[in-house]
Amino acid sequence: MHEATATQRGITSMDATKGAGARDGKRYLESLRDGREVWYRGKRVDDVTRCPEFAEMAKSIARIYDMQCAPETRDAMTYEQDNGLRASYSYFLPTEPEHLLLRRRNTEVWVREVFGMCGRLPDFCASMVIGYYDIRHELAKLSPDLAKNTETYLKYARDHDLCLSHGLHDPCMDKSLRPSQDPDRCVRVVKERDDGIVVRGARFNTFGIFSNEILISPTYMFTEDEAEFALWFTVPSNAPGLKQIAREVFSGRNPMDHPASARFDEVDSLAIFDDVFVPWERVFLYREPLAANRLFRGNVMSWASYAGSVLTQLRMEVLVAVAHLLAVTSGVDKRPNVVSTLGEMCTYLSLARSNLRAGEIDCVRTPGGHYRTAAAPERRALVTMVSERFVELVEHIGTSSLIFLPTAEDWTAPELKKHLDVYMRGKGTSPIDRYKLCRLAWDLTGDGYGGRQQLYERLHSGDPTMVVQNAYRRFDLSGGIDLVTRFLDLEQPIEGASE
Repeated sequence: MHEATATQRGITSMDATKGAGARDGKRYLESLRDGREVWYRGKRVDDVTRCPEFAEMAKSIARIYDMQCAPETRDAMTYEQDNGLRASYSYFLPTEPEHLLLRRRNTEVWVREVFGMCGRLPDFCASMVIGYYDIRHELAKLSPDLAKNTETYLKYARDHDLCLSHGLHDPCMDKSLRPSQDPDRCVRVVKERDDGIVVRGARFNTFGIFSNEILISPTYMFTEDEAEFALWFTVPSNAPGLKQIAREVFSGRNPMDHPASARFDEVDSLAIFDDVFVPWERVFLYREPLAANRLFRGNVMSWASYAGSVLTQLRMEVLVAVAHLLAVTSGVDKRPNVVSTLGEMCTYLSLARSNLRAGEIDCVRTPGGHYRTAAAPERRALVTMVSERFVELVEHIGTSSLIFLPTAEDWTAPELKKHLDVYMRGKGTSPIDRYKLCRLAWDLTGDGYGGRQQLYERLHSGDPTMVVQNAYRRFDLSGGIDLVTRFLDLEQPIEGASE
């Protein structure tokens, strides 16, 4: 492959850039006013922090960044580096097993502050940066020059406390064609220069409208002759030629009627790379398709999945709590079928919690010198199997109370409120509080926002069938096979049984 010199790559530019450490909300909001090209409903958005459809999400994230500097939460979310700068635990390198719990404590703050609703918080993609750094020695076997970029970028992102998003999946085009047959399917190199590369294509992205930079890595399994698509790089959200087209948003609605979506819509977008220049210093892997296939999912993403699992469990906890409160306020919480429904939800949640804790206890030291949770494909498989079921069970308990609901404006009309105070009553609660609870349940299940959350949770790791199959393929059955073989006194091992 092409080897660029350090000067050509401009690697000293990041080395020479001094960051201010863990940021607050003001710095975060200011960082989004960078001229990025965001489009919504056919019009360009001048400032995402002031756009009515995006402002509430930006403010919600800014509030969490403020918590990094608040005395009561600062030590849970940040740590002091040797250079005196405080940094987010999202970028903390776990060199001891107990360091995983420090990272988890920070993640728990983030996910609780967004009610478990944002699957791609800054903490998630910061973990990917650690993943890139952790396999730097593997990347060095491919290109020592580019592998150094992972070290430089980790320091740069950490000291500037960058808010990151990612683009891993390509647009859903004609999947019967390979990228080599339809190059527009995947982001690819269209020009190589002494100082970098020019890329073209598109990627699905979540949270990119609110992030400083976007990490690009493919999840598609390439063949050896598809090298131009095997790229890992990072790009600022305001890079020339980078456009983001936002999907229809769920925010901007009355927060009383839509309590979750009005505040926590992370907004998915189609990120279009219209011949975007990427300096060499921002490239981590280049034209190595087989290595990209091997190193990404089982290495880089295993770090991010830890943060993702913490969020998923909180979302489960929220749905269980909503179902329980619906049952109590409608006076059906003692009915056997309702108790069984709640028991089923609690079982799934407990299994997920136990699995994550086991992963922490059985953590492994990586070749890169860091500790990460033990591989647990069954954790993700469980989520793909029960995410729809959680929504279904909430609806079974809420039944028609989730549908026949007035609007927030009806409560302000005196001639209607007197009736609502009678007919919206619940057991042990006020009419307005019962209404709020039912509205939240609808927001999380039947509303378009709830449907998006469930679909994203179930599908973001790819085909659910393949995810579940991986739980079997990667499960160690050797102990059971040996036991059965000895118990039956088999004359010879069964061919293929231990593969």
